[in-house]
Amino acid sequence: MENLFHTSWQALTPKQCYRIVFGARMYKGIYAPGRLPMDAEMKVASDYLLDVLRTAALPGKWKMIYTQTSEEQKIDLFHDLPLLKPENAFRQFPVKAIKSLRRNLHLVAPDESMANSTFGQFKFADNEFTRLAYFQQTGDAYKVNEQLNRLVATLYLPSGENFDKSMVSEYADLVEQIVFIWQKALILEAYANTREFVIGRCPTFWPKPEHKEGEASPAVPTGPIWHELHYDLAESEAFKGFDTVENANMYNVFDYLENLAKRKPNANA
Repeated sequence: MENLFHTSWQALTPKQCYRIVFGARMYKGIYAPGRLPMDAEMKVASDYLLDVLRTAALPGKWKMIYTQTSEEQKIDLFHDLPLLKPENAFRQFPVKAIKSLRRNLHLVAPDESMANSTFGQFKFADNEFTRLAYFQQTGDAYKVNEQLNRLVATLYLPSGENFDKSMVSEYADLVEQIVFIWQKALILEAYANTREFVIGRCPTFWPKPEHKEGEASPAVPTGPIWHELHYDLAESEAFKGFDTVENANMYNVFDYLENLAKRKPNANA
């Protein structure tokens, strides 16, 4: 069974990435610890499991997997897929561009892990992301979709241009018309993984909240927190000025905040 599967997210198309992510979530949700799934749900999980394997397998190898393995072996293969391991969570944005000739629109994705993004763009995106999480918890599907469009419109910029928050609403309307829901799901996944990467990179400044196992933390929009921090950074010797902080690379800002937090044990985000 060696060399049957892709080992890199870059080797997959956006649709293949989506099938893997969606299939994995479906399977994990149905087979959650302590939960007894119904027969119908098990059938759905099995179908998605096979779709994940089909997507991850190299061309021409799927028939071998399908015909020469038992259901138990398929499940073992699913759990062993390197693409599904937490340390391999994709942070590159598989939807490289959002284009429409008719609407004269061409927006490009940020670099992997948003390496080329400014602090101003990140803090705006994070507010949209946490507002989306809040509306998910309240069950407001309309607002969830609206926030997802705004998140995409924040992350994708015209080539060579800086982030401009005044354009987010206009771009969000176009995202709603142009971008497929599966593409938006992948963009959301890439941002969420990038956010987790930043949190892990800055454990002192941005500690993970403590909560009981199985208990979800309430979602809180982060905009006001980032805005207050923005003003504090603008008064620091390292950045000196609101616009300087706005246009600084986000990783330079977070590295500074992490080092500052380490020097001040009681400081936190």
